[in-house]
Amino acid sequence: MKLENIDKARFKKHLNRFQAALVATLLVLSLGFSTLYIALWGGEESNFWLNVAGVATAAALIALLINRFKQHPALTEVMYVWRLKQALNRIYRASAKLNAALEADSPLAVTIQYYFLHGSKHLHQLEDNTLTMDELNTQIAQLDKQIERLGLTVSVEDYRPELLEQL
Repeated sequence: MKLENIDKARFKKHLNRFQAALVATLLVLSLGFSTLYIALWGGEESNFWLNVAGVATAAALIALLINRFKQHPALTEVMYVWRLKQALNRIYRASAKLNAALEADSPLAVTIQYYFLHGSKHLHQLEDNTLTMDELNTQIAQLDKQIERLGLTVSVEDYRPELLEQL
């Protein structure tokens, strides 16, 4: 996945609207489906499972709606960040193999780690996460030293998800 420069203000605005709409829709649909299920099948005993079914139905309907409208221009930035988080999470799950390969000076591992660190920095900047930025910059500096020591030329564009399978 390519790292893209997106407008942070637009991303924040669309993310806030998306989250607010998501919460409001889940609330309204959950209450509506729960009420409907209780009216149809409710009894004198607890209706806990009918309420759970109402929430599950609402969540499933919302998931279908998101899947249907994920290409909408208003969700471009939100979906980009979601896909970036998925890509970074996939690399993180392989971190044990990645760290071992980095210690063995594997160029493949260096490429993956380079993307992971720069993608994480990009994500942190978009989300205004400054708490771990110093640590991230330190890791990037260490990786840059390793790249220089190995005489490699690495860029973010060199990363492909298939590289993880080659570790």
